[in-house]
Amino acid sequence: MIATHHPRKRLIPDTPPSTRPLCARVTHLDTDQIGVLDLDGQPVEYILRRSLRRTRAMLSLSDRGLVLAAPVRMSTRAIDAFIELSRPWLRRHLPRWRANSAPAPELSALQRVLLLGEPLDIDVVVDDSAGRQRSPKVMRDGQRVNIRTAGAADPVLIRGALRAWMQAEALPWFEARAQHFAPQVGVQKPPIRLTNARTLWGSCTPAGLVRLNWRLLQAPPRLIDYVVVHELAHLIEANHSPRFWTVVARTFPAHREARRELTDWQRRLAAL
Repeated sequence: MIATHHPRKRLIPDTPPSTRPLCARVTHLDTDQIGVLDLDGQPVEYILRRSLRRTRAMLSLSDRGLVLAAPVRMSTRAIDAFIELSRPWLRRHLPRWRANSAPAPELSALQRVLLLGEPLDIDVVVDDSAGRQRSPKVMRDGQRVNIRTAGAADPVLIRGALRAWMQAEALPWFEARAQHFAPQVGVQKPPIRLTNARTLWGSCTPAGLVRLNWRLLQAPPRLIDYVVVHELAHLIEANHSPRFWTVVARTFPAHREARRELTDWQRRLAAL
């Protein structure tokens, strides 16, 4: 159960103690991984999506960007060779896709920001008394987010300040939810770090370090809880086998619905 909070305080839910020692595994949520290829001296980010049903690799461009779908057993060397052979296709299609893709909305044009699934109105206030203050100051006031800046409102600085504020709120929330669910999954709470990826919601290193995407704080709490439970379950099962989903379902029975809903929230969470 998510604890209620005062609107002016950090969003920290209740946290019971943890139990068993963790088992270090490595995984990526829903098997998506982020890669970067070099195309004529320019870095191009892509999503690597492995599938048990796929028999050959395929590249595609969508609103999620460049996606490389590959068989689950395809080796890194084979993937690199496929990318090398795909360079002519990338040179033809990437410029056209970039030209036609809708750009991310500028923060200056946004009226609201999401927090735990709820829209908060944004108020940008120019404060001449702030002197030479470089970074805008962000504060939540009920259902509003006040951004106080010195001089003309710089959209780049404002966006950066809002992201930094969201990250500062995200880490204690994620820490607390991991502490809450770890005993239910049957592991000790692992160290939690934030990641900035736009499409990878969680990962776990061989040393047992769990990384969670700070943008998840914009999603409803139940979706955050699903990602947390998903990653904690990977400390027991390093794959997406039936045994893994049994571990997830034991703590989060509605995991199928949460996965579908998280996909629906994809673009909204990536806007910031």
